[in-house]
Amino acid sequence: MKTSLIYSWTAGAVIFLLCCMSAGASKDKASGLNEKLNEISSLQQVLKEKISLAKDKCHLLNEKITTLKEEILDEKERRQIESYRQALEVARIEFNLKLIRLLQGYTARLEERIQYFQTGNETLNFYSQQIKDDLLMIKILNDLEVDKLIARINSVFDEYVPQSREPFFDVNEIPMQSMEKIWNEIANH
Repeated sequence: MKTSLIYSWTAGAVIFLLCCMSAGASKDKASGLNEKLNEISSLQQVLKEKISLAKDKCHLLNEKITTLKEEILDEKERRQIESYRQALEVARIEFNLKLIRLLQGYTARLEERIQYFQTGNETLNFYSQQIKDDLLMIKILNDLEVDKLIARINSVFDEYVPQSREPFFDVNEIPMQSMEKIWNEIANH
């Protein structure tokens, strides 16, 4: 009888300890996931700021391109220019074509970066929602599932955090259209 009482008491103590350990593990998982939610939120704010800044710059560059195109059309009409070769003889037109080519390259790169950061933001939204769902089910999740989720989130951080600190693009790698193509687009518009 004493032996069965000792076994009962021991089994009860083990179950109690397991419950306490499980509650502690759940608490650790929850705090780790909440920390990741905060990190996600911070990175999303940075990405949103980068997107907004890039959109503003694109808008300004597009306005400048429009102004330059209008100048070209005015010169074309004023000087009765009919061909690309004639247009290149006018320094103002040639300069504007070169500048448009450069600005179009800048806007193309900025638009790529906007898309890149928007993709990162959407990915982070997905993981944020997954964390919120997992927090609701934290008691039934095992550590391996939480660790896998955190590892996937960390890989997104590893990609986007350094990119969020870099300039939008390298000015030496700007795609450039031919000036003749730009001229034809403007002249035949």
